[in-house]
Amino acid sequence: MPINYTVNHTTLKNIIWRDDFLGIGYRYHDVYMNVFPIFEDKRYASKLWDKTVRWWPDDEIRLRFVEARLENNYWFILYNTAQHMDENTGFAKKLDLSDNFQRFKAGYEKQVILRFGIYNEKPKKEKKGKDKKNFGLELLKKHKTVYDIQFINFSSLSEQSIEMEYIAEDGKNIKT
Repeated sequence: MPINYTVNHTTLKNIIWRDDFLGIGYRYHDVYMNVFPIFEDKRYASKLWDKTVRWWPDDEIRLRFVEARLENNYWFILYNTAQHMDENTGFAKKLDLSDNFQRFKAGYEKQVILRFGIYNEKPKKEKKGKDKKNFGLELLKKHKTVYDIQFINFSSLSEQSIEMEYIAEDGKNIKT
């Protein structure tokens, strides 16, 4: 019988899932590791934070990594259980397993700092007139502390969990 790792989904309103971010970044060099969805537009990311994550109480934020080892990927799933002010946004995306993910999983210390990251591609002029691409990553200063972090094997998910509800929909209910 599968273990239910999450809050019963009947206690939550329907979550509107967002996958309009590029991927997930991990930062290891702070007191606590950072996890950050990466966006292309700073203004958009900042407004999205202010509209959603800003209102989430730290102790109600759920961060789940659902691993599908046979497929060599995982789902990043982030949501809150408080849903104050009718805010029912969640963030989810299927990603490939990576060395950075494995390093994060092995090294996080029971809490992480959640932030949004901005990925910038800036052309850099060379002396001979050729453009060279320069990539930059900026982290927004706004942050939340996440205490409820779980790494779950896909085969252990309960059919009634929020995570399985998202995965089973296979992205049909994603708002971009």
